[in-house]
Amino acid sequence: MTDRQPADGRTAVIRTLRKPQFWFGLAVLAPLVIWYLWFSFSPIARAFWMAVVEYQILRPEESEFVGLQHFRMLFEYSLFWTSIRNTLVYAAVFYACMVPLALFISACLTSVTRGRNFYQFVIFLPVVVSLVAISLLFKMLMNPQLGQLNEILRAVGLPPSQFLTSHKSALFSVIGVDIWKALGFYVVILTAGMLNIPEEMYDAAKVDGAGVLARFWRITLPLLGHTLALVSVLIVMHGLQVFAQVVIMPSQPGGPGDATYVLNLLVYTEAFANLRFGFATATAFTLFVFVFIVTVIQLRLLRPSWSY
Repeated sequence: MTDRQPADGRTAVIRTLRKPQFWFGLAVLAPLVIWYLWFSFSPIARAFWMAVVEYQILRPEESEFVGLQHFRMLFEYSLFWTSIRNTLVYAAVFYACMVPLALFISACLTSVTRGRNFYQFVIFLPVVVSLVAISLLFKMLMNPQLGQLNEILRAVGLPPSQFLTSHKSALFSVIGVDIWKALGFYVVILTAGMLNIPEEMYDAAKVDGAGVLARFWRITLPLLGHTLALVSVLIVMHGLQVFAQVVIMPSQPGGPGDATYVLNLLVYTEAFANLRFGFATATAFTLFVFVFIVTVIQLRLLRPSWSY
């Protein structure tokens, strides 16, 4: 029996190699595999090498091996923990506001019978507008002295806000703008998921006397599990990888002070301002590992074990 199994295995391999479908599939997939190996995995491997050497940009071959020294320095760097705190606060607030808001708007859109595509277009429009343009626009609107938002607050009898110039409100002001810009993307995904739920289930629930909230809680949310898991992962990844907004909107990148200083800004500053490429790469790897762990935990907790 043991001698026959290897022979059967070799026979199966020979048969597979003789099939033209195998060689056609190999010819189709080989360029794609080579592309990913060269342009995706090769830079990752090179980045890991940069993280363990004192990288010399003009003479890379003379880069001295330092092992895990950059990672040790990173965890001893006070600004690293500040950026970690701000990044976590940003991702948490962004997630806590985006998920219920996107669910509410998606539920409203699914109940619309006429003009749904137009409403989706209007909500999705900020997503396709340049992030730099949106950031510059709101930077002007939130100007403490000349901004139109403070003019509106004064007109209705409310005190003006410092928005981007206050250490307490700067990060939350950036989050609010980011929520407004990215909302349409998640609304479109959730709306598509809700429209995919069979209408017969809602009709049966109505016959049983279930109200709007009961139908949403007992039917929509459970059957939206896979879509909601995807959206949750995308939202958290978006929040953890914020960069352009905290560079453009405050008066100085990461300001005022270090109120909006996030991990990606630390990577950028160390690489292109301080020219410490090895240290910056170690920071980027730490961010990658952190995002990967958070994503795996989310999928474990949110992904349903069933499908319909």
